[in-house]
Amino acid sequence: MSTGKKPFGSVIHRADRDSYRAKYTHNGEVITKTFKDERSAQAWLSAEKALVEADKAGLKQWTSPTERKRQEDAIKRRRTLFCDYVMDEFAPTWLNYSADGNELAAGSKRKHREYLAHLAHAFFWKYPLTGITTEDINRWLADLDNFGGATPRKKTFQLLKSIYAKAVAEGAADTSPVTMKAPTVPKSRQAQIPPATAEELQTIYAAMPSTTRISVWLGAILDLRIGEVVSLQVQDWNPKTQTLRVCHSADERGELKDTKTATSNTTQPVPPQLGKLLEEACDGKNPADFIVTCADGTHITPNRLRDHFNEAKAKAGRPDLHFHTLRATSITAAVATGASLKDTMVWGRHADAQTSIERYQRASGSERMREIANGIESNLMPHTPTVEELETAIAETEKRLASLKSQLAAIIHQNK
Repeated sequence: MSTGKKPFGSVIHRADRDSYRAKYTHNGEVITKTFKDERSAQAWLSAEKALVEADKAGLKQWTSPTERKRQEDAIKRRRTLFCDYVMDEFAPTWLNYSADGNELAAGSKRKHREYLAHLAHAFFWKYPLTGITTEDINRWLADLDNFGGATPRKKTFQLLKSIYAKAVAEGAADTSPVTMKAPTVPKSRQAQIPPATAEELQTIYAAMPSTTRISVWLGAILDLRIGEVVSLQVQDWNPKTQTLRVCHSADERGELKDTKTATSNTTQPVPPQLGKLLEEACDGKNPADFIVTCADGTHITPNRLRDHFNEAKAKAGRPDLHFHTLRATSITAAVATGASLKDTMVWGRHADAQTSIERYQRASGSERMREIANGIESNLMPHTPTVEELETAIAETEKRLASLKSQLAAIIHQNK
C-alpha cells in the first residue's frame, strides 16, 4: 500500500504476542493499532489511508482515531435516554453515598429512594437526556401533586439539578435545562412553634419521671434529637473530659442505628450542672447500660419518651411543644449568648448548611429586632406604665422571687 512513491504505513507481525500491529504517520503523529489477524490490520490501514487522502484533497479534515472515538462516544451519549443516564451513571452512587464520600444513614437512603421515585414519574423520564427543555421542567414543577408536598418537590428538583450538573461536567450534555430557582418551601407549623422558656423547661423537667427527665436538658442544652437521647449509653459519658459522645440514634422500636447524618456523630462538651445530672443518671450502671430508661431500668423507645414529654409539657402550659422544638430552643439560647452563624452550624450538627442558616436567622431575627426596638423606645420615648403593665411586671417578679426562694431552700436543706 502506498501514497505516491512511499508506502502508506506498515503491518508488523509480533510473534511474541501473536498479534499484528498496523502503523502509519500523518502530520507528525504516529498512529498505531493492534489486531489479532493480518487481514483486519490491512483493512484498517486501508480505511485510514482513505481518510488521509481525503484530508490532503481538502474534502474532509482528518482527526486521530482517539479523537474520532471521543466524538462517537459523545454522539452516543447524546442519544442516551434520561432514565438510562440517571439509573446507570448517577443513581448507584447518589442513592448510597453523600457528597463527601461517606455512606448515607438508613433514613437518608430511604429519602433518596423516595425522591428518585418522584423523578421517575416525571413525563420526561424516557426523553433523551439532551431533549428535555426548561419548559418541560417548569411544567413538571407546576403540579404539586407530582410530589406529594412542597418539600419533596424541592428535594426532587435538587436531584434533577445535580444530575444535569454531572451530565454537563462529563460532556453528556452541553448545557443544563435546569435554569430556574429551586421551588420555595413554606415554613412548617412545627418550625414556627416558639422555643421553650427556661421556666417552662424547669416545669417540664420536674413533671417527668426521674429516669427520663434528664432528656429535657439533653435536648435543650446539647441540641440532641430524641433518637440520639434514648441511644446514649453510660460509656458515652466521659466525666474526666466532661464530654458526651453522640454516635447512635434509634428507630421507633428503640433499635440502635447510625446517627441521622455523619455530622451528627460527634462529641459534645457538657456544662457543669448537666454534668452532675449525668453522673447521677450513670451511677451504679454498667458501661453498656442506657442513660435514659424506663422506670424499671429497661431501654426506652423514642415514642415512649415522647409520651413522657407530652404529658409534662401540658403541665407547663405548652401543649404546642414537640421534643424536636428543644433543638430550636438550644439554637435560640446559643445565639442569645453571642454564637455566630458558623458556631450555630457546628453546634446544630446540620448536614445541610441551609438548615443552620434558617435556624440562625430565626433565632437572631424578629425576636432580636423586637428587643432592639423596645430598647430604643425605652431610651428615647417617655412612657408611663399602665396598671395592667405594672400588675404583669409584679406577677412576673413575684414568680421569679418564689423560684429563687425555692432554690435557696433546697440548697440550705442539702447542706444540713
